Amino acid sequence: MRRNIGVAFGAALVLGLAGCGGGGGGGGGGVPLLPIPVAPAPSQQQPAAAELKLTVEIAGAAATPDGAGKYSVVPGQQVVVKASDSVTWVSDAGNSFVTRTDVDTTVAQWVSRFANSDKTQTGSYKLVANASESRSKELNFVVQTGDYRNGDYMVFAANGSRQKLNIDFDKATYSMTDAAGDMTSGTLTPPTPSTLANDWKVQNSRITGTNTSALWALGDNIVGAFPFAKPFSAPVSYAAAPLVATRALLATQSKLDGTYDRARIEISNSSRESAIAQIQISGGGTVMKQCSDLIIYRIENCPTANVVTSKVEADTESGLWLLKNPADGTVLGRFGVAIVDGEKIYLSAGVSPATGGQVFAIGVPAASEYVGFSSFAGWSTDGTMDMVIGATPSVYNIVMTDAVIHAPLALTVAAGPASASYGIRSAASGPDSFFTMRSKQLEVLVGARSPSARAGFLHLGLIQ
Repeated sequence: MRRNIGVAFGAALVLGLAGCGGGGGGGGGGVPLLPIPVAPAPSQQQPAAAELKLTVEIAGAAATPDGAGKYSVVPGQQVVVKASDSVTWVSDAGNSFVTRTDVDTTVAQWVSRFANSDKTQTGSYKLVANASESRSKELNFVVQTGDYRNGDYMVFAANGSRQKLNIDFDKATYSMTDAAGDMTSGTLTPPTPSTLANDWKVQNSRITGTNTSALWALGDNIVGAFPFAKPFSAPVSYAAAPLVATRALLATQSKLDGTYDRARIEISNSSRESAIAQIQISGGGTVMKQCSDLIIYRIENCPTANVVTSKVEADTESGLWLLKNPADGTVLGRFGVAIVDGEKIYLSAGVSPATGGQVFAIGVPAASEYVGFSSFAGWSTDGTMDMVIGATPSVYNIVMTDAVIHAPLALTVAAGPASASYGIRSAASGPDSFFTMRSKQLEVLVGARSPSARAGFLHLGLIQ
């Protein structure tokens, strides 16, 4: 019996080994066993990308489309489109008369202004935002007729104030509003064949004598003079003073970087003062260095003890930036950087937190040399309307006009020492001592600091 059981067990063992291919030998034959399939790992489902969303602001206010899904825009108004994700922007004016001026476009926002060259027909403009995973959104704008230059501007005035200008060249009207909310308005006399082509004369009840106030449009900037309140006058009186009005201020901090030759004047209740220096903004717009030395050094040559370093932070008002003491955060001032003819122009105006004086400052890009020019229009803090009939590296001739045409002021121009700013030149004749500097389109003549009799004087002109 035991023998039979052993034989049966051995046969079963041989059969089992044959079925699985033997105990190490090559298989084949026998009873095959069905393979057990391996279950695949569950696939990881990638979540679908969030819907691409666009928001639209026109002239600083949230905008909604009309019944046809289109946004209505007046020429010159700022249009801001913000995307919920990084996108590429594709735009098309088709066959319309619309052109676009880019203001500050990035992968997250599209900021532009439209112009319509047709006087009678509206134009169209299409904007497409493309994101990853084939996400796309399209916006359509209807651009109305009107002068591109119309609209709102921030004013930096040489009486040391910052104001708001609203202007309508189609209607030849304007309003000027100061920081206290006081507004004055009037009309503009358009240019005629007998006047300069871009010379819009300001008409205002504040003007009682010879009118030297005018506004000249330069794209998204206006340069000229206006009857502003005289600083610290009581009762208040008015006089023409130069201004730069702009809607082209940089709103992205990293774009502020640059080196500027700056002219600064400050008016107190008893005196006027000037300061001429080279300044530098760096670190992605986070740091400003100023050379406070009496010698007008290039910033890299300024003695370390005379380099004033400030922290730069965004102001609550777009386009303005705060200067702060890096040690204690004290606010030292405010400034903006405008794009004028493709160049960065530093601008500041307002009350000095330190002294209470009224300050105006303008900085042009630091230049590698001083290039001669002439200017067809200009204005000064003396209330004059000016013309530079010739400026070279050796001479500066300016004619100033108010109630009378004054004799030309011929100034001898001279470079500073080798360590000085290349683009700033002294310009003097006897007791009249100034400094001159320029950009591609703007030129500045500023009185030398005290004890110069011209301290606190500033002329601003347009280069031909």
